[in-house]
Amino acid sequence: MEVCYDAERMTLSCDQLTTTLGSNESDMLLALIAGITDKEAIIARVWGGRGLIVSDSSYYKTVHALRSKLVDIGVPRDSLKTLPKRGLILLCEITLISADPAVERNMPLHTAPDSAGASVVDSEDTPGNGSPHNDCADKKTNSVTAPLPLRDGWIRRNSHLFLPSLVILGALLPAVYAYLMFHKPPDLEAWKRVWASEDATLYAEASERMSKDDVLTAMTGFEPPLALKDSNFYIRKPLSQLLISCVKPESHGEALCVNYLRVGKK
Repeated sequence: MEVCYDAERMTLSCDQLTTTLGSNESDMLLALIAGITDKEAIIARVWGGRGLIVSDSSYYKTVHALRSKLVDIGVPRDSLKTLPKRGLILLCEITLISADPAVERNMPLHTAPDSAGASVVDSEDTPGNGSPHNDCADKKTNSVTAPLPLRDGWIRRNSHLFLPSLVILGALLPAVYAYLMFHKPPDLEAWKRVWASEDATLYAEASERMSKDDVLTAMTGFEPPLALKDSNFYIRKPLSQLLISCVKPESHGEALCVNYLRVGKK
């Protein structure tokens, strides 16, 4: 009994019987022919490439549908065997024919050592003229797919961690921004003095057009209200505004700086 699968037409045939597979059933059969037996690897192969997160019910529904298609063409039902807690295994030999370019891109030729130890490649017989049909002898290929990396399976198993990670990252951004500004003093050559008095000086970026009053108005909302003392540096970005107020005590060589950050588009 010779079973053939036309990957281009998605038709499975044996003797005079032929049936057509759905896309999920076809991808699962190609994975099994390639020797992929692990459940997660099969799911990644069938659904992962489309970015889908599939439930166990969809997986088992496809297994049941593929087993029914095999029975439709006279292949014993137990030819598709479930491996408990592992996956699936195909116990019958199925020959691939008429692989279309999309299938061939995902199905590199598989090399195997011959009896002399050399590496050989199964090749495709040259078909005769005319349109292809379901005769395994006319157009045969033993090309098989190499298992895909399990990256999609890992993403599927850990997708529930993505949203909490984004929330934590968003909460840390203001602190990281302030930390960088504190530990990496601004380049004073890129700054200009906006306002100065005997007790305080206000600097802003060279391209900034805001006045002292504009800066204080923009940075309202703090308790107690901001008062400019000693050296002050104002930075305005599309989604945040930062005022760094630095005081240099007479008894210490290092300045003490306080960061006032406002997040939100003005």
